Amino acid sequence: MSLKDEKLLKTEDCRGQKCPYPNLSAKRAVKEASEGDIIDFLVDYEPAIRESLPTLCGRAGWQCEVVRDESDQYWHFYIKK
Repeated sequence: MSLKDEKLLKTEDCRGQKCPYPNLSAKRAVKEASEGDIIDFLVDYEPAIRESLPTLCGRAGWQCEVVRDESDQYWHFYIKK
């Protein structure tokens, strides 16, 4: 099952933020979440989607999934703690 199809804890809007702010938002939100919770981060900064957020998730052991929004203007970056 895709993370986007599971129940979300919350959505964090990181659009308009450049690095390192999407990472800082992710760290804070996931720290506050419980094990198994899923958070949807809205991100429009491609380097964060391609490099920094996946690296952060890999190091922390979090599951992640990227889905381009239907508007084609930003991505949904799902993180499961």
